Amino acid sequence: MSQLNIIATITVKPEFYDAFQPIFKRLVAGSRAEAGCLRYELNQSIDNSNIFIVIETWASQQAIDFHNTTSHFVEFANFAKDHTDRLEINIAKQVI
Repeated sequence: MSQLNIIATITVKPEFYDAFQPIFKRLVAGSRAEAGCLRYELNQSIDNSNIFIVIETWASQQAIDFHNTTSHFVEFANFAKDHTDRLEINIAKQVI
């Protein structure tokens, strides 16, 4: 299978903005260290500082499956459940 891209849009509840920052740092550092991670970027909207866009490229679905079990991802996912207004995740494959 070819590489896959994930585009995740995370709208952080304003009162938890500061609490998210160290979690985001651990998520990015841990993800970038994974063997199957080809790209992992954390971006912030210029229109709304509570909106973060994660752009990821993974070598395979197996790499994504492994990523979803890591401590840095589980920490993020558990915290995000109750501390975000919106979380949208899209997995895509490049077609051209």
